[in-house]
Amino acid sequence: IYWNLEDCPIPEGLNPDLIYENIKSALESKGYDVGGGDMSINAYADKKTFPDELLDRYGINQVQFRGGRKADREFQMLWDCLLWRVDNHPEEANIMFILNLSDESEFINSPDHHEFLKILVSLKLRDHNVIIAQPGEVVTSELLLATSSVWLSTSLLSEGNPLVLTPSFDCFDSAEDMEKVLGMDRLMIELRSRGMKCGGTLQECAARLFLLKSTPLDKLPKQ
Repeated sequence: IYWNLEDCPIPEGLNPDLIYENIKSALESKGYDVGGGDMSINAYADKKTFPDELLDRYGINQVQFRGGRKADREFQMLWDCLLWRVDNHPEEANIMFILNLSDESEFINSPDHHEFLKILVSLKLRDHNVIIAQPGEVVTSELLLATSSVWLSTSLLSEGNPLVLTPSFDCFDSAEDMEKVLGMDRLMIELRSRGMKCGGTLQECAARLFLLKSTPLDKLPKQ
């Protein structure tokens, strides 16, 4: 886990013990293997946040990162992740970045952001589960394509039951776009959550959900 504490500080009223358990519980509840309970956290902040006893207890590596551009911190997180991969040679791993990649972040509109996404894609193509947890609910289709899942960080840290984010319908120009970005499992979840029929092929599910871009749910014919 690579956590930008400047973007996503510890929620008020929570202690690191509870946050650690919430993250672990969230991964397990979503079907991710946490390696028999082993979970490492790299936390990036301008000043020391965790006391030494918690760093030792949970294997937290706190990286003090003072000043610089926002992109510098994000790329330090990626670089540390890539070094970890070289040192450990995992065939498959769950890799989580807790940071702000939502629309209100200036980083998202910079060239650095596109390079960041390319590296996420390369990790995903090597059979790693790449998860982004961010504070904003707006998620782009590009980010969803580059990752395995995007979660709302506040629900992850505070409750251990993360809200899984998807792009708004405005991000999709066609049902085919939905097929590529959402995939069958996510399409079924989206359809089921709206009380819509979720059977059929990938193409049929995407076409059914895409109808909502132009037609309110209560105006669709009953099926």
